[in-house]
Amino acid sequence: MSRTDPWGPLDALLASAAHRHPDRAAVTEGQQLLTYRELESRVRELATGLRAAGMRPGDRVGVYVPKSTDAMVAIYAALRCGAVAAPLDVKGPPERTARMAVNAALGFLVTTDRAAASATRVREITDQGPGEVRRLVSGLGILPLGPSGAPVPQGGDGGYLLFTSGSTGWPKGVLLSHGNVLHFARWTVDQFGLTSSDRVGSQASLTFDLSTFDIFGSALSGACLVLLPESLKAFPQDVVSWLRTHRISAFYAVPTLYQALLHHGGISTTRLPDLRIIAFAGEPFPAGDLERYVGIFETAEFYNLYGPTETNVCTFERVPRGWSAQDGLSIGKEIAGVQVELVDDQRRVTSDEGEIAVSGPTVALGYLQDGQHRELTSLIHLSDGRTRPAYLTGDLGYYGDEGKIYLRGRRDHQIKRRGYRIDLQDIESVVQEFSSVRGCAAIWTPEGGGELRLHVAADSVTEGQLREQLASSLPRHMLPDRIHLAERLPLTERGKVDREALASAEPTRERGHEKR
Repeated sequence: MSRTDPWGPLDALLASAAHRHPDRAAVTEGQQLLTYRELESRVRELATGLRAAGMRPGDRVGVYVPKSTDAMVAIYAALRCGAVAAPLDVKGPPERTARMAVNAALGFLVTTDRAAASATRVREITDQGPGEVRRLVSGLGILPLGPSGAPVPQGGDGGYLLFTSGSTGWPKGVLLSHGNVLHFARWTVDQFGLTSSDRVGSQASLTFDLSTFDIFGSALSGACLVLLPESLKAFPQDVVSWLRTHRISAFYAVPTLYQALLHHGGISTTRLPDLRIIAFAGEPFPAGDLERYVGIFETAEFYNLYGPTETNVCTFERVPRGWSAQDGLSIGKEIAGVQVELVDDQRRVTSDEGEIAVSGPTVALGYLQDGQHRELTSLIHLSDGRTRPAYLTGDLGYYGDEGKIYLRGRRDHQIKRRGYRIDLQDIESVVQEFSSVRGCAAIWTPEGGGELRLHVAADSVTEGQLREQLASSLPRHMLPDRIHLAERLPLTERGKVDREALASAEPTRERGHEKR
C-alpha cells in the first residue's frame, strides 16, 4: 500500500477531518476533549519527535499505551511516520508482550511515563539489555527494542498490526495494510450512515479488531470518538449511564457485553434515544436476549457482523425489525467488494456445507512470525476452473434463504466421541434457544476415556430442563456427561467465554450436579 495510493494512508483520515471540521470534538476521555485541530497538532508534534529518535518508514512500532487520548495520538503519529502501528496491552504480562515484540520484530515501543518500567522490562526480556524511555512530548516517550523487521510485500509504507493467539504460546501478528482497514472503515461509514454529528462509543480494547471501526470510522466521518473508561467496564449500570450521558449514537461490542447491560445494567428501562446503531460481532448472540433488544430499541438498526482478525468484517446481516428468536440469525452476505465462498475439504467451492473462505481487499497481508512475513491465504478452486487466494477461516457454514450464510460451527471445535464426530457448537446452539440462557460452553476433556461437560450461565433454568431440551434435539452420543450451572462464565480480556480456563480447571460441582 503506497502512501500515494488514491485511497490514502490511514493517518490522512485525521488530517482530512482536521481540515474539514477543525473545531469539532474528535475524541473525549472522561472530562478531556480534543478537537480535530488539537488532535492533529499533537500527532504532528509526536511524529516529528519519533522521526528525530530514528523511526523510519516500514519500522514496526509497539504502542504500549493504555487506551486514552494519548493512545490515539501515538497510533496516528506512528502511522504518520510510515511505520506499522501495533497496539499492545499494558495490563498484560511483560513476558507475553516480549514474545509479541520478538515474533513481530518490533523496533520500538511508544509508551507513557507510568508504563515506562513495564516497557523497560519488556526490553530486558527480549535480550536487548537495559534501556531508558526517552521523553518526546508531554506524557509520551520512545524505547528502542532492536532492529525492526525487514519490510514486507506491500507493507513498506506501514500499516496496522494486531495479534492473535498462537498454538505454540507465541502470539502471531496479523499485518493489515492501510487499504485493508480503510475498506472496512469506508464500508461501515456508508452502511451505518455515520456523519460528523454521530458519537461513537468505544469500549473495545485497542488490541481487538473491533476498535478499528471506532478509531478510523470516526475520523472518516468526522464523528466524535468517545472512550469508555476502563474502570466502568465491570459495572453494567455505569456503562448504561455512560451511554446515556454521552449520547452515544453508534456502539459496536461483543454480545457478552450487551447481555450484561440487559441482565445487570438496566438498559431495558433506560431511555437511550440517541442510540441508533447497535452492532455486534465475535460470538453468537443468544437468540432470546437479541429478541429482547430488538423489542426494546424498536427504531435502532442492529447489525450482526462476522469475520476473524485476518479478514476483519467480511459478511453482515442487518437484523430485520420485529425479528424473533424463531426466525434464526444468519451472518448474512459479504460486504461490498469482498468475496466469500464455502469450500469442501479439497478447497473446491461448493453449494453444500463447507468452510468459509474469504478473498478481497479486507484480507490481511499476512502473519509476522519469527520476525518474518508469512502468507495466510491458500488457493481455492472456483467452479469455472480458476483458482483464487483466500483465507480459510476454520468456520463451517451453509447457505440458507436468499443465499445468506449460517454458521454451523468450527473445525477446531470438532471432537470424536464413541466413534462419532461432534461439533461442540451444535450442542451450544440448542442450549441458547432458552431465552434465560446468557452464555454456554461445551468442553471436551479427552483424558480418562473422555468427558463432555456443559457450562451454562442462566437465571431460571434447571439441569432437568436443559437435559430434556438436549435429549429432544440431539442424538444420544452428543449429550453431555455433566452440566454445570453458574451465574457467569469466565471471560477473556476481549470479553469472550474463556474456553481454555474452563478446559484446564477442574469444574466446581454446583448444586449437586454429579457426573451421570
